[in-house]
Amino acid sequence: MSDDTDLRFALQMAGAELARTPLSPDSPLGRLRLFAAANPGVKLRGKHVQAAIDGTLVRSSDRP
Repeated sequence: MSDDTDLRFALQMAGAELARTPLSPDSPLGRLRLFAAANPGVKLRGKHVQAAIDGTLVRSSDRP
């Protein structure tokens, strides 16, 4: 990965920074990534994001 100073500056101005460590699987984004990896054919929707935030998103597919 190249060092993109413009991106780092923009993130700094927004009060954020790029993570240097892997995502925690207990974080909402970590849950979404695990779900997406386990269910490659499922399009992520708002219900998935909300379930990840609520901590109720399961890794198995929600397809019938």
